Amino acid sequence: MDTARFYELLARLENLPFQGESLSSVLSDASLPQRGVYFFREQGELPTPASVGLVGVQRITRVGTHAVTAGSKSTLRKRLRAHLGAESGTGNHRGSIFRLHVGNALLRLDKRTLATWGVGSVAPHALRECEQAQIDESVFERRVSIVIGAMPVHWVDVPDEASPSSERAIIERGAIALLSNGLAPLVAPSASWLRGLSTREEIRQSGLWNLRHVSEEHDASFLDIFERAVSRTIGKRP
Repeated sequence: MDTARFYELLARLENLPFQGESLSSVLSDASLPQRGVYFFREQGELPTPASVGLVGVQRITRVGTHAVTAGSKSTLRKRLRAHLGAESGTGNHRGSIFRLHVGNALLRLDKRTLATWGVGSVAPHALRECEQAQIDESVFERRVSIVIGAMPVHWVDVPDEASPSSERAIIERGAIALLSNGLAPLVAPSASWLRGLSTREEIRQSGLWNLRHVSEEHDASFLDIFERAVSRTIGKRP
């Protein structure tokens, strides 16, 4: 089964330094590759024993990459840093859709609203002109940083050129489609997972903090590319 193979390949990374540690710890790894694909997990998100033969394995809840537009200079570290936020503890949900989705769920968990949250791709006028709104948003950004910063992360080294047809893009698309399984994931989320509070139906149904590719059918050939990436990543570590 493709899902079992995917998790078995991911498990090969477990004994490498920093693999599977919290995002805040991973970013201290000086040897992070320039380009790659990353996979987030969350504490408590364990598949049931009947789920594709996996027992006690934290399921993947977010898949992502970077530099899939021709000419892009984005790096794996920069993308992960955008998700975690600044070293000061705050962050920018307008620069990370992952932060936006998690923040939306946390707001619903708290049964509160934040008037400027999710408004605009840059800080809106209402935020720039109101000091209290800036404080409120900054405080909440810190909360999002704490939640995301605690999430375990794995990654694979995929050093190809920036392109929509790059191997990184193929792995990202294939993994998301496989794990979502047409919005009916074989490795189902727990009842307590934050995704149940998401404002987006795709997240609630797919079990992933992703929107793109969740309704697609996966092409199993991506697993061969993924396996090569896992082997490459293992081979480059001491």
